[in-house]
Amino acid sequence: MGVIDTINKLVDIGKDAAENTANAFTGLTGENTDIYFTGLRFVPIEYIPEQFDDETCKVVKINFDGPLSGTAVLMINEEDSVKLEKLLLLDFVWDGLVNKAELPEYSEIEESVLNEVANVVLASFLNVFANALKSEINITTPEFTKDSGFNIVESLVLDMADKGIDNALVFDNKIDIVGRFPIKSNIFVLIDPEKLQNLDNL
Repeated sequence: MGVIDTINKLVDIGKDAAENTANAFTGLTGENTDIYFTGLRFVPIEYIPEQFDDETCKVVKINFDGPLSGTAVLMINEEDSVKLEKLLLLDFVWDGLVNKAELPEYSEIEESVLNEVANVVLASFLNVFANALKSEINITTPEFTKDSGFNIVESLVLDMADKGIDNALVFDNKIDIVGRFPIKSNIFVLIDPEKLQNLDNL
């Protein structure tokens, strides 16, 4: 497959993954959700941190293995993340008030909620790759981090460099929970170099 064909296939996968993820999000939130795939970037890793500033972001990282192996990352700025967490925690908080149960600290809840979101979002995203490759992709337990966008991405870049990864696929998506609010997110798909040739099989 030529370079243009591979890029076009990745764009198609990005669109399909956004649709698949929107359906998963609707099931997770109970709200109609649209996810707009706004672009695919193939970025040299040393340029990625420059695209982020000191704004606090929440990130969940999941490793994956199969015909493609590497790391998938969901990154949401704190302001948008809090909107999403409030929506997902409404039933939980209400049950706690009704049953007069003691609620855990918010810091504990936010990590649990974002890990669950990432499990749904990234698994739905990677499943589209797996289907295109007629195989399965397995994922690990999510890892949560909260820090400035620059610091988070810089740390990811150092990890990638240690693994010999020179470039990252970045899928930009805008999540719109219909009638409520938009959420801007980045999904990074960091594929191990030894598996990159498998993209030719898409």
